[in-house]
Amino acid sequence: MTGLEERVGAAVARLPGLGEIAGFELAAAPVASPTHRATVSDCVRLDPRDASPVFLKIRHADCAADVSPVAAEAAARAAEAGVAPNVVATAEGALATEFLAPLWRYARVGDLQDVELLSETLAAKRRLHAASPIGWRFDPFERVRALAAEAAALGAPLPDGAAEMAAACDLAGAAIAAAGVDLAFCHNDGVASNVMLRDGPAGDRVRLVDFDLAGDNDPWFDVGALINEACRFEAERRAAIEAYAGACVERIYNRCRLYGAVDDVMWGLWGIVRAVGSKRPGIEFYKYGTWRLSHARATLGERGFEEWLRRL
Repeated sequence: MTGLEERVGAAVARLPGLGEIAGFELAAAPVASPTHRATVSDCVRLDPRDASPVFLKIRHADCAADVSPVAAEAAARAAEAGVAPNVVATAEGALATEFLAPLWRYARVGDLQDVELLSETLAAKRRLHAASPIGWRFDPFERVRALAAEAAALGAPLPDGAAEMAAACDLAGAAIAAAGVDLAFCHNDGVASNVMLRDGPAGDRVRLVDFDLAGDNDPWFDVGALINEACRFEAERRAAIEAYAGACVERIYNRCRLYGAVDDVMWGLWGIVRAVGSKRPGIEFYKYGTWRLSHARATLGERGFEEWLRRL
């Protein structure tokens, strides 16, 4: 038996109601850079003998801290909101959802640069935000602090300027807290590959997946992280905020820019910490982490940074 077979067998034994499994195959190979897919969990397609295919996530022990305690509940609530696959079964460290057939594919950054697809993705996030809070707080600023502390404890080789970028996140956190935050149920994930796309009529072409970091947060973090991933120019960012909210006011634009930088620092530190702490070979955690920190450095170095802080 291979290691994956053992992990799948153990997970299936813990998951209720799947029935007899006729076979399975890897649904997504782990890639940290550039697509950031299947790194926290093994992602497997299960073929039950008497039911439709199932997508199974089996969490890796070295990434246990990367999954919120309400991830399974969040996935189910997102499905109820009509923006995510249905949940089939859950167990500690494992989640089974309906399998999105090959007509569906994961998004690349270039896909989300299409104005209509980005607007549909933002609309899906907005439907999450309209639901009631889930009861667990995701704090991106606290996550940056925790990852920075973990990096220091591990002696991780951080690039020049990492400490200053973490300090800038603290400044952003203080400024945003002073301006006020209204919490909502959030995806907390702006990575393009966690958006699934299919061809079809507008309004039904997008599903959100991977609710590992889902929790209650400022909904503008969801918007800021997504436009940080997809948009390269100011006009595109402003248009995306307008698509989400109906208008782009300056204080919201500034908040989204800050959140985009914080998201970069958070994932940058994550990549470097996991590169040191994970024993799984061949996953380019460090490359991903340094790329995200490089992007954060460029954003935090913009002349507008002080203005974003002051005008929230």
